[in-house]
Amino acid sequence: MTDAQHLVQYAQRQFDEITASIERHFDQVAGQLRESFSHQRPPTPPKRLPPPTTYQSIERWVLRNKALTAAAVAFLVTGSISAVVYIKSQDMKRKRRARKSPSGARTDVVVVAGAVANPLTSALYLDLERRGFVVYVVTNTPEDEHYIRSQSRSDLHILSIHPGEDDPYITHQDSLDRFRHMLSHEHRAFDHAEPHKLHLRGLILVPDTSSSPPLPIADIRPSDWSDALNTRLLNPITTTQLFLPILQPGSKILLLTPSVTPSLQLPLHSPETTTYHALESFLRTLSTETKPSGVQVSHFKLGNIDIPAVTARQKREGVHSTSRFKPTPLRQLHDAVFDQLVAKRAKKEVFVGRGSWTYHIIGKFMPSGLVGWMMAPSTARKGTSKNASGGRKELGNVSSSDDERLASSVGSITWEKVDQQLGE
Repeated sequence: MTDAQHLVQYAQRQFDEITASIERHFDQVAGQLRESFSHQRPPTPPKRLPPPTTYQSIERWVLRNKALTAAAVAFLVTGSISAVVYIKSQDMKRKRRARKSPSGARTDVVVVAGAVANPLTSALYLDLERRGFVVYVVTNTPEDEHYIRSQSRSDLHILSIHPGEDDPYITHQDSLDRFRHMLSHEHRAFDHAEPHKLHLRGLILVPDTSSSPPLPIADIRPSDWSDALNTRLLNPITTTQLFLPILQPGSKILLLTPSVTPSLQLPLHSPETTTYHALESFLRTLSTETKPSGVQVSHFKLGNIDIPAVTARQKREGVHSTSRFKPTPLRQLHDAVFDQLVAKRAKKEVFVGRGSWTYHIIGKFMPSGLVGWMMAPSTARKGTSKNASGGRKELGNVSSSDDERLASSVGSITWEKVDQQLGE
């Protein structure tokens, strides 16, 4: 064998040994890897993302369809406004009439207690009589009785009581007994007609709405406090006491009071604020006591209402309102009173008139100090421009004649226009 062949064989043996060594090494490494991987836990699968929520789905859809979303929102807004306008127009057109018996006679009775010649009170009981109620107006003087008779309404009657006397239960027991007897007995509209009974729908209280001159508490005389408490607080309470034994299950007690100034608790208006909140507390207690008997209580909080008699008088005197907002028509108050009288469940609070609900919310949630600071300049100017003697002159200008008495009654109702004060 030559040296060349010997060299080739040697190289081949070395190559085979190296190859075998590498194979053994890889087999050993592979065995170790298999053994190590066999003892390890399999990797956890990747977490899936949670499905999108409803809000996220809607948001993504809105972002993808912006034009369609804008069109849908515009349609919903215009449709909602149109629906509200249509419902209100239909509600205004709806005829509100009291129930009648099969023979055509009136069966629902309403008692109205307040200043007889007051424009608000007179407009209220005349409207109730026109809608089909048998209306009894509480009168205190012969002039009041003459005024009711001068209306020449067949179903507008007089109920002569005076709840301000020392012992009204003895003095006017006959009037109440006759009224109770009328409600408890059957009536016939004509001969051979089907008999029917009268049902007392409600008692409507309209306290004195005259506005006192703006004065600080230190300048108010005790006699003025006595007059304010008697006319605005004591009369409604004693009248309610007289009629509580007569009210039937389902009857309503409605109290109508101006609410803008008392809600804001403005300075220089302590008599209005005191009597208003006292009546509110009285109504809460009364509502709790009358609930078991089925008598419901409702408080009408009035704002700026357009009363034709007052508006006509202001035009004759050349007084022009500086308010930028038109007052609420009186018909809305009449409709609200009718709805509460015939409702199965009366609302505890009813806001009628521009500003009544708004100023109620402002006075309830806004700090009293901030409200007083906002209203202080206007009320201060108002208090300095009208002294006590000038303010009482209008309230005390009462003549014995009916025309002057009615004129003073028309002028006695003054609705608080806080927006006018803010604009000064």
